[in-house]
Amino acid sequence: MPKLSSRLFNCPCKIIMYLFIFLILTFSFPQIIFANSILTSESNPSFEVLDRNSGLSNLSVSSIVQDRDGFLWFGTQGGLNHYNGKEMKVFRHDPFTNKGLIHNLIQTMYYDRQKHELWIGTYQGLSHLIINNKKFNNYTVKNDGLSNPVVVAITIDNARNVWIGTLEGLNKLNPETGEIKQYDIPGDVVRDLKVDSQGRLLIASYQGLLYYKEQKDSIESLDLNLPSPYVMAIKEFKPGIITLGLWEGGVVEVNLKTKEVKRKTFKDNRVYSLLETKDGIQWVGTWGGGLYALEPDGKIYHFSGTGSNSSLPHPIVYSMLQDDSDILWVGTNGGGIAKVNPRKRDYVKFAHDPKDKNSLSAGKINSILRDSKGDLWFAIYNAGLNRYDADQEEIIKYQHNPKDSNSLPTDSIVDMIELNKQQLLLATHKGLVYYDYKNNEFNKANILPDDRIVYSIAKGNNSDLLIGTYTHGLYHYNRETNRLTNRLKNYHHSHNANSSLSNNLVYDIVVDSKDRVWVATNDGLNLLEPGRDKFKVYRKVVGNYNQLASNNVRVVFEDSQSRIWIGMVGGGLALYNEEQKNFKSFSEKDGLSSNIITGILEDGAGRIWAATHNGISILDPATREVYVLTPDDGIGGREFNSGHFKDVDGTMLFGGVHGVAAIPASFTNLKSDSPQVYITNVDIFQTSIDPKRPFFNNQHLNFNYNDKFLGFKFVALDYDAPDKVTFSYKLEGFDEEWIHAGTRDYVSYSNLKPGDYKLKVSAKTARGVKSDIASLDFTIAKPWFKSNLAYFIYGLLFIFLIFVMLKIREWYLLNKKNSELANINKKLKEANQELKNISTKDHLTGLFNKRYFETKLDDLLNLAKRSNTHLTLIMLDIDNFKPINDRFGHLAGDYYLADIGETMGQQLQRSTDFAARYGGDEFAVVLYDTDKEEALKIAERIKKSVANVSIRPEFGPLGEKSTTASIGIISIIPDQSSTLKEIIAWADKALYQAKQLGRNNIIIDEGNSN
Repeated sequence: MPKLSSRLFNCPCKIIMYLFIFLILTFSFPQIIFANSILTSESNPSFEVLDRNSGLSNLSVSSIVQDRDGFLWFGTQGGLNHYNGKEMKVFRHDPFTNKGLIHNLIQTMYYDRQKHELWIGTYQGLSHLIINNKKFNNYTVKNDGLSNPVVVAITIDNARNVWIGTLEGLNKLNPETGEIKQYDIPGDVVRDLKVDSQGRLLIASYQGLLYYKEQKDSIESLDLNLPSPYVMAIKEFKPGIITLGLWEGGVVEVNLKTKEVKRKTFKDNRVYSLLETKDGIQWVGTWGGGLYALEPDGKIYHFSGTGSNSSLPHPIVYSMLQDDSDILWVGTNGGGIAKVNPRKRDYVKFAHDPKDKNSLSAGKINSILRDSKGDLWFAIYNAGLNRYDADQEEIIKYQHNPKDSNSLPTDSIVDMIELNKQQLLLATHKGLVYYDYKNNEFNKANILPDDRIVYSIAKGNNSDLLIGTYTHGLYHYNRETNRLTNRLKNYHHSHNANSSLSNNLVYDIVVDSKDRVWVATNDGLNLLEPGRDKFKVYRKVVGNYNQLASNNVRVVFEDSQSRIWIGMVGGGLALYNEEQKNFKSFSEKDGLSSNIITGILEDGAGRIWAATHNGISILDPATREVYVLTPDDGIGGREFNSGHFKDVDGTMLFGGVHGVAAIPASFTNLKSDSPQVYITNVDIFQTSIDPKRPFFNNQHLNFNYNDKFLGFKFVALDYDAPDKVTFSYKLEGFDEEWIHAGTRDYVSYSNLKPGDYKLKVSAKTARGVKSDIASLDFTIAKPWFKSNLAYFIYGLLFIFLIFVMLKIREWYLLNKKNSELANINKKLKEANQELKNISTKDHLTGLFNKRYFETKLDDLLNLAKRSNTHLTLIMLDIDNFKPINDRFGHLAGDYYLADIGETMGQQLQRSTDFAARYGGDEFAVVLYDTDKEEALKIAERIKKSVANVSIRPEFGPLGEKSTTASIGIISIIPDQSSTLKEIIAWADKALYQAKQLGRNNIIIDEGNSN
């Protein structure tokens, strides 16, 4: 079945109904264009689940907050979770100390944005987390006088008092003195706390809504006629209007001035949590009935959390939060967290399903049209026509049948228009063809010569037709004139006429509101003014940015402001300047997803939508901002064809090989904010220098000269598609250019020279939004033997040495000139050989060095591409090498590395295989024509042989083995797009994972191999 599920027409008055809907959307659209609506009538929200596989410490999530740096905190029944979009850091109670989290079962949390601190209510008291130094302060019944160990609700009032609701009353904490005062509560239990817009503390209890009367320092009851006394949640979505979630009472809105109560009920009225998102939708979480969403117009959506097709992972909704990027997070009591991303939709309404005969035919969509009967037509490359009957909700297919003279004469349909309510006119590879609605048959239109391949058709003035062909230019056909000789006129390219049609291959024709004819060809854009026979031709002029950027013009579009837009292959999008008679171009440099434009439409807000070969680009002509839609936005694919159509209700249809995406008129502006990048960890020899520090942005660090291996980890806070964020970095003082790391979120440097450095990191989201640059400065100190005094002494010694050498040389030249000449020749030969060794060999291990390794690997990569042969790269890192130097000395470590290099070389038996020292205690092995199974065997031999290498007896106990090795492998049959950097990065990533798993491991990275 086609994906379009709702009937678009249900009565003979379809057009009137469509126009009515269109008018409603047109007038309402500007009001909603800037809201990121989570719910739409066109598609259900997408629920992504975070569970134990995501690193969540427990599936019961009682509270969710976002701090001012953008990080998320999840309070669970198994500890506190800190989330950056990719990694979950868990804080748990340590039973042998009281310095950390007081208890793992968390009931509630409150984030103090002013002080950047987190208050955590647990089943054993209150924990106060100072986020910047990861320090916990705890308050308990025994030590501090809490009324009950189970803390259910927390808030901070305007006087900075911390109010704590428990199962046995209310507590007020002075955070400066640590003093706690208890207040008795009717019914004992406090479920929620809220400081309203008047500064008054409201208290949700099992005996109604209470408040704190500051003048009397007492708890008073609000006299309200509530349908249930059990108040579970308090919100103030509108000033002066309090929204309450009631157990077995639904949701009520209370006007605290008039005491008026309005109630909303649901199938399950055990309301536990409430939230209103930025789009005005109220979300109601229940204890077993799932999640309800109330739109401002009263429409209710229900997500039950039960059943095999449920999108919500659990029917008990514990907590909710909408973050700064408009994503809704729903914590459940047993199903983890549901992430509802308003940017993720499924707009593909028609697609090919090989198992469904009623689905769209497979192939490129050349043209889309809705006829006056309300049916949609799709011209599909080499698959004929598909007609979607909106009444029957089925697709009827038309293809060429040699046995049926009334069938399509060819399956290659390029364009189509509706001439009248009785006929469609089709542009085909066999000329023009009429479709007769009444008789349901196709007939050849005897307008053009028989050999004409038609690419485009358009209606001209009155009943004229304009017909673009593949090789014979443009035809103008007048259907009303009585003189047959004047009916058809041909415009074609002439080499001798500057004002002729620029090219005979015509892709598109538009007759604009000024009766001008625009003709898009394979070699330029043509303009024919009314009443004239000569064309004005626009072509690319190299170096002139006011002309077209490409001569291959595919589509012309006139918007609602009578502006002319041009889409090109290779040239992007252009806007025609009426006054200057030139063009303003927009290309990939301006943010377009591709310079290949196949279709152009305009939405209700005046934005231009350009279908491309890499998604859909949306251009705001007023701000010149460009927003890109990718498959993550629900458009189905990246490559779009020429089929595009704006429906009468404002829906924009774009066709590609993946199907037809129908973008509704209510499409909202989903422009993503720039992600914040944080440098989250700095380590020396893989040991963090400060695990408690949340990030190191804008810090200055100092390192000793012997801190040889520095590592840096970073993250970009993009909860939309965190796994697709890509990073770039540059170490000023070392890297000459930015390094594009892909999705790798760490970088390491070894043996940096003393000096000042600045690490810069930037990120780009899956939607192409770039971040600001995060930076960290650090200095590597000079060793004593590189101080200024040391260099002065070295200079004196060097001068003295030169003097002595000159004297010796003078004496030597005078006494043994002939033998010196012979000796010089010998030394020159030895020096040449040594230089050759230095250029390829590592002086310590005798293996190939890094430069030769990269050169040789690149040669083998190209050979593997040509031969379609496996290429394997093994990266090996010595585990815990630093303790060897510390225990036995650096000389012992050097000999140890040399012995490892020797034993590694012994494991390689083929001349095409070689080992290299990659840097420090890291080695690389390249295996040509070796698949991953054989590579794993070799890696096991290497790992075993390395483990048997001992410290030489002159440095330590005889036979003592000092360490193990971690190994990362990438084994692929490279394609033409594979690069040296990718292969090294994949092997390095596998090596990093091997170390993360506890060292002495072998990890094989799959790369992009099949």
